[in-house]
Amino acid sequence: MKRIRACAIVLPSLLLFACGATPAATADGADATAAGTDATADTAADVAPVDVATDAANATDDAAAGDTAMPSGDPLAGLGACVGSAQALTVSALMPYATVGIGANSEASGAFVLDFSSTFSSIDLAAFVTPPTTSGCDATVLGSTCTVADFHVFGAVYKASLVLENFSGLAGPLRQAGIVGTDFLSMHVVSLSYAENKIFAAPAATACTGDALHQAGLVALSTAGYYQHDLTLLNPYTIVDTTATPGGHVPNVPTVPVRIAGVSALAQLDTGFSDALVNHSVNINTAFLAALQKANPTALVRDAKLDTKLTTCMANVQEPAEAYHLASGQQFELIADDGSVARVWADATIFVKKTPVAAHSCGGIGTWTVPAAQVGASFYVGLGTVVFDPFAAKVWLPKN
Repeated sequence: MKRIRACAIVLPSLLLFACGATPAATADGADATAAGTDATADTAADVAPVDVATDAANATDDAAAGDTAMPSGDPLAGLGACVGSAQALTVSALMPYATVGIGANSEASGAFVLDFSSTFSSIDLAAFVTPPTTSGCDATVLGSTCTVADFHVFGAVYKASLVLENFSGLAGPLRQAGIVGTDFLSMHVVSLSYAENKIFAAPAATACTGDALHQAGLVALSTAGYYQHDLTLLNPYTIVDTTATPGGHVPNVPTVPVRIAGVSALAQLDTGFSDALVNHSVNINTAFLAALQKANPTALVRDAKLDTKLTTCMANVQEPAEAYHLASGQQFELIADDGSVARVWADATIFVKKTPVAAHSCGGIGTWTVPAAQVGASFYVGLGTVVFDPFAAKVWLPKN
């Protein structure tokens, strides 16, 4: 089964990788399924250029066009125990990290990205002074899937299947030890409080109700058929790619309705897409570009100086990405489950993915036949609070 993972962006004289994985270490397109919980078609979410010195504390503040700076306060603060257990949230290169323990008594621990765009979890054994014990694999071979007996995530302990990767090349102050993907994230209601530097995780039985979240000032976006605890509820893959062979399902990634310049599309909410250098980056596919140009040919303004290239799951095959800005008066909108506008930004930078034929087997929104997008990490930092509920198939955000 194919898996999804963020890919890299290549800039002149600069090569940066999502979550730090080098092309040799990337496991996109491999057949093993992480943690035995997800079997999904592959997509290629992306990472924009990462600035080593950038973190949530110095994100750009542009109140007129859409904030990246974190707001004060947290709407979750008054909800009490229903938000679940708390642990520290560290933000590096705009991506959310949690400390994950490994071993019966968490003898080893490291910083793992909470990557809602990855359907599998992974580990870099070299990030630990004493590497955790693994089984069922050759621990010297990157891309292997290894079993870790005691993997501590949000207070629960799992026997986890983790892909071996190399994150040493990631720019940023943290030494990344791994990734927690939706194979584990979809087992909990996970709330990221960037405003208070906390992560909350709750089981379905005691998680906050929709009414409670609404009363706290949050608005719901639907992920129905795209991000679910129960994978049998995921939409067939042919709903996003009419040329696909029937039988697979869409990746289990939070995917919500959006609009750019009034044109509707689906968008993956990608916490592992570090857009620290170009805040408020949105990747779109050629189907979305075509729809935009048909509906409003002047909605996007070309900005060739920001053009870049993405790595793919194929060795030595890169994916061009052409840059655009929104024309004056145009907006990027997240759409609530009642059809209203939940959030709006006028300063989004749009990157159009031009997936080469040689990389079509990698999947990703670049190969989808419906208009689609991926939303960068700076958006969530600016929102301050995001709640991911795979049981109710909702994502909750502070309303404009």
